[in-house]
Amino acid sequence: MKIPSLKQAVAQMVMPRIEGKQLPDASYRSAMAALAEEGIGGFILFGGDIDSTPRYLAELQSRAEFPLLISSDVERGLGQQLEGGTHFPSQRAVASAIGRRSKKDLDLLDRMLDAVRVESRAAGIHIVFSPVMDVNNNPDNPIICTRSFGEDPETVEWFGRHYIRGLQKPRSDGHRDLLACAKHFPGHGDTDQDSHSVLPIIRADRARLNHVELPPFREAVKDGVGTVMIAHLLVPALDPVKPVTFSKKVVTALLREGMEFSGLIVSDALDMGALTGEYPQDEIAIRAVEAGMDILLHPVDARATIDAVVKAVEQGRLTETRIRESGDRIMAAKKQLGLYEKEQKPARKIDYEKHRNIARELGRKAVSLLRGDKKKLPLDRKKGVACFVLDDDGQGMGATFSRALMGGFGTVTTTTLTPDVSSADLSSHLDLSSVGSVVIAVFSRISASKGRSGISPKLRDAAFDILRRAKAAGKRSAVISFDSPYILDQFEDADVLIAGYDRMDAIQEAAAEMLAGSV
Repeated sequence: MKIPSLKQAVAQMVMPRIEGKQLPDASYRSAMAALAEEGIGGFILFGGDIDSTPRYLAELQSRAEFPLLISSDVERGLGQQLEGGTHFPSQRAVASAIGRRSKKDLDLLDRMLDAVRVESRAAGIHIVFSPVMDVNNNPDNPIICTRSFGEDPETVEWFGRHYIRGLQKPRSDGHRDLLACAKHFPGHGDTDQDSHSVLPIIRADRARLNHVELPPFREAVKDGVGTVMIAHLLVPALDPVKPVTFSKKVVTALLREGMEFSGLIVSDALDMGALTGEYPQDEIAIRAVEAGMDILLHPVDARATIDAVVKAVEQGRLTETRIRESGDRIMAAKKQLGLYEKEQKPARKIDYEKHRNIARELGRKAVSLLRGDKKKLPLDRKKGVACFVLDDDGQGMGATFSRALMGGFGTVTTTTLTPDVSSADLSSHLDLSSVGSVVIAVFSRISASKGRSGISPKLRDAAFDILRRAKAAGKRSAVISFDSPYILDQFEDADVLIAGYDRMDAIQEAAAEMLAGSV
């Protein structure tokens, strides 16, 4: 289908944010419908629920001049965004859970990806911004970390291939339910900075990039990934002057031409601090299109972005041919997804409990003993456990883990410590004479603009103090991280180190059972 006007073609390239939780509000829904009627290309969905959000999205589709592409960040399944959807473990947890030579494990992985695909499409989503293809080769990375499959390019390639094929599995009618997205090109793993706040610099030379960062993306393109997301980075070995988002050398010459990628090239969110601190919104949009972007994701103002790009064409800075190329690719993607079909097949009833069981099985298999041996597990079950929960984000975490410990040990004394912990707070809880073992559970989530993946200095020092006292008292100790596994590198005094890679309930329960020797 051809797009009649230049402005309509530009509008197809723009994908603003839509809040699922606000869609029940008639005035908000009316504002989103106005964008749809004006020809916006689609939306990136945040929040909502599995009952109402699909209905409201369908209503918007009915009012759109062209079919809407709905995208969403569902790296951990639909439950990451919509209440009632299934929340699967992080990519790092999945990589830990799946034995690549096990047919049973491969079947489990396939069933997980089937569940993500079915749930997402039933919710009205067409592009899932997954899998993360970054090689997380910097332990201090504050934003990728467990979102990556790991530190090894081959591991990232292997799991990425399975995610792409599972998410993009063709239907019997030849269309696809979803397009997957390889992100964040050319690789956001080797940095200790977060592009939500600043512009990170990847200082690797071209040889290292070709050996580590780029291979997973090359394989993703070979595997037919439908979209690739461009990271907000400065990579001097590829372009010493321009951020990747603005670099024609990287976006067009390397990805589009060099890797022969024919799908949709998507910017990372255009409202992120990596760019907004240095450039006005109209310049961000224009420079991204100059570089070769097809979809301008999450601009601050959708209409202002459209107007800026149209004006750039009228002034000769951009060509209409360049805009039409992206428009044609977007329309081809919508056709591939079956969005032009007049009679959409009714969604089949989804067995969410079955999907949750898959998630629980994956979670239980993900827990890894990184240090310690059979002689140090189980911990002493006779005298009970002193459990210290390091709640780095102050989110009230640890209840599930504490309950699971009680199931294995009976007597559990739980103390929750937050980043503002003081010596006085800690001292009253450090009489360890009556317990058999000491357990430290670390919760420190990976989130945008947090700026670190480790725990606060006060919590770290408190944990060191606890372990020193446990050792002096002759008590066996264990540290479990339910987020970044790299946190565990600091705790050399612990007898046992366990990585959960995710804080979902099944992982917390499995970690407690490992300590009690009941798995």
